[in-house]
Amino acid sequence: MLFRSQPGIPMTLLQLLIFSGLLTVFFLAGDFALRHLSWRRLAARAREKADRILANARREGEVRRKDAELAAQELRERMETEAAEREGAQQTRLDEMEETLSSRQETIQREESRQRATGSRLARDQEVLTTRMRQHDERAANIARQEESVVKRLEEIAGLSREQAEEHLRTELVEGARVQAEEEIRNVVEKARASMEKRIGEALSRSLQQVRSSGVVESTISVVRLPSDDMKGRIIGREGRNIRSIEMVTGIDLIVDDTPGTITLSCFDPLRRETARVAIERLLEDGRIHPARIEEQVEKTRKDMKEVIRETGESTAFELAVQDLHPRLEELLGLLKYHTVQGQNLLQHCRETADLAGVLAQELGLPADIPRRAGLLHEIAQATDEQLSAPTIIASGELAMRHGESRDVQEAIAAAHLDVTPRAVEGALVRLACRLSHSRLGAKKHNLEVFMGRLRRLEKIALSFPGVRTAYVFRAGKELRVLVDNQKVSDREAVALSQEIAGRLKREADIPGEIKVSVLRETRTVEYAL
Repeated sequence: MLFRSQPGIPMTLLQLLIFSGLLTVFFLAGDFALRHLSWRRLAARAREKADRILANARREGEVRRKDAELAAQELRERMETEAAEREGAQQTRLDEMEETLSSRQETIQREESRQRATGSRLARDQEVLTTRMRQHDERAANIARQEESVVKRLEEIAGLSREQAEEHLRTELVEGARVQAEEEIRNVVEKARASMEKRIGEALSRSLQQVRSSGVVESTISVVRLPSDDMKGRIIGREGRNIRSIEMVTGIDLIVDDTPGTITLSCFDPLRRETARVAIERLLEDGRIHPARIEEQVEKTRKDMKEVIRETGESTAFELAVQDLHPRLEELLGLLKYHTVQGQNLLQHCRETADLAGVLAQELGLPADIPRRAGLLHEIAQATDEQLSAPTIIASGELAMRHGESRDVQEAIAAAHLDVTPRAVEGALVRLACRLSHSRLGAKKHNLEVFMGRLRRLEKIALSFPGVRTAYVFRAGKELRVLVDNQKVSDREAVALSQEIAGRLKREADIPGEIKVSVLRETRTVEYAL
């Protein structure tokens, strides 16, 4: 071998170095080969891992792409749905606006027609006046010619001086012209009065037809319905302590009688009576009825009634299109619901007055805001707790002015008082509307009682005839139905009886307008088959 020494010859240093170098080279070559194999394996693993990562990334990207497409599709569908809903809502609003516009156009057209009719009447009146003025000028010219003729004749026949003749003729002509002018003026005034009365009657008729009122008269009692008669004992309480507590806290008389399923509340103050009614109904719903709970519930109801009063005032002003009303006036307006004068509810009266005044103003072609506001507020002082130093209507005008109403509204309110002369047409309309509301059938309790007596009188008149079994009045006294005994009254006699009853009603009945009399004759035959 190369590095094997010769027998008997020792290995030299050079040979050792060469041998060491060769070993190092062999070692390095083996290490390089091992490292190369390891690197190739690592590279293969890295490539595999990279391929897996890339494949996962591609799969995840595909999933995310599909999710994004689904989200975009859902967003697009939701936006399309919202757009369709908005379009539908806008279309609905447009339809409502078109209906409102159409209604306003119809109103404007009716108003234009009314104005044209008024213009036509004025034009005809102007033509008549022009014709009369022309006739008057012609008469004046004829009088002048007659005067010249008479002057000449007098000068020739009587031998009077011109000055004397002129004075004599002037006196006669002035007297004749005065008589003729008075006659013409009287005719014109009579025709104008007749035309004005006709137009006023038509306006009042249209106004009353447009104004609707309930005609309900406030009473002094309220009725509370009970779930069962067992609740009466719980309301009375042990030894009557609950009923005494209710009367003490509310200030009303609580009547528990034998009427099934009801109890009665009696009080002259409608507000206290309504507060007690609401409190008792809440106690019945709650089920806990004892003095402490009664006091708590009544106090809570009083607070709630303040909100009810405010809402009543706001809703009343809104329904009558009275805007920008002071909150204090709205509160007092709500309180009018619980005030009555001679059995007439003041809030109902004020609503009717405002409605009538507004309609009358529209019929005359005038702005309706001031008459309507004045009519609504003309009794507002009745709701205050202050001691009034002036008549109620005058105090109402001053109160309204202190809370932001104009001088025109205050004067229109004051004009509702009979001792105040209206300064403007708005005041006259408010006064007329107030009187119409007061004189409406059933407006006051006294009037209602009188009217009920008249209806009973109609039935008594019918019952006074022989053969009449019973009689009923319908349609507020406009129809009387009479039931007769078929054994005592024949068909022909029924016709004569209806005429006799109608004639007597015409003479004695105190009901305005036409009364329809219906006489009913019925024959019933009953047989039994055995």
